[in-house]
Amino acid sequence: MQNIILKLSAIFLLIFITFCNSNQNALDNVTSSYFTLNNSRIHYKEFGQGQKTLIFIHGWGCDLNVWKYQFDYFKNKHHIVLIDLPGYGQSNKTEQEYTINLFAKSVSELINNLEITNPVLIAHSMGLPITIEVTKQLNTENTRLVNIDGVYFDFPTDSLENVQYKEALNEFANLFNGENYKQNVEKFCSGFITEETPKEVSDYIISTMTKTPERIGYQSMKSLVDENNWDKKTINNQTIAIYAKIPELLPENESVLKKKFSNMSYIELDSVNHFLMMEKPKKVNEILEHFIEK
Repeated sequence: MQNIILKLSAIFLLIFITFCNSNQNALDNVTSSYFTLNNSRIHYKEFGQGQKTLIFIHGWGCDLNVWKYQFDYFKNKHHIVLIDLPGYGQSNKTEQEYTINLFAKSVSELINNLEITNPVLIAHSMGLPITIEVTKQLNTENTRLVNIDGVYFDFPTDSLENVQYKEALNEFANLFNGENYKQNVEKFCSGFITEETPKEVSDYIISTMTKTPERIGYQSMKSLVDENNWDKKTINNQTIAIYAKIPELLPENESVLKKKFSNMSYIELDSVNHFLMMEKPKKVNEILEHFIEK
């Protein structure tokens, strides 16, 4: 009987050790690091080694944990850097203007601090215009871009259409300001959740995005819809765009994006919504790996 207990104990101990070892590099367990920008501490996490560096840039209301499935997949393959943009996650929420330019400066500063050359910039949602600005700041076509369901605005050149377009966007942004802020954010978040959305994903969306401070949320959104952040200059960097194939996606989405990104491949995924890298991580990671390795 004693031998049986000893054998079982050894088996359970082996399972426990194996489990711990398999999770010792989980994103939660990676040491936090910080750098300073505009007298504000910016939080990031860095892990792994390799010739290629993957830099993950989250969207509005999120934090670096939105990339946990990508971290788990690539952690032993490449050098990985994940950032909490100013005002989000564990980064400081100081009194300053939260703009696309500020967010881009934080990413560029991190790249310079870590002496990273030719990174792969992986962006979700609001991360796309941030990545566009970072690409301009780095001023090199060697940087590669990954656009995951990125927000993109193509402002009309016709003056009347331009005015109407801006009015509609500003009206949307103004939903994130005032006494109905919390209610409107909750409604905004619910639009990303369907019956097919995994509970872990919906829990992340609700628990994280709804905690965005109004000042930061509104300023971020106002900057996002600002025409000054959406020039017509072409980006020649190698790019891949991955979008959720939902009814709201415009049929001309690919052609509109190709006017901006001249060297772009384009993919649409079924049965997902805006957080597709969390909803179908295996599929998205396989696409990313193919793009990174080629």
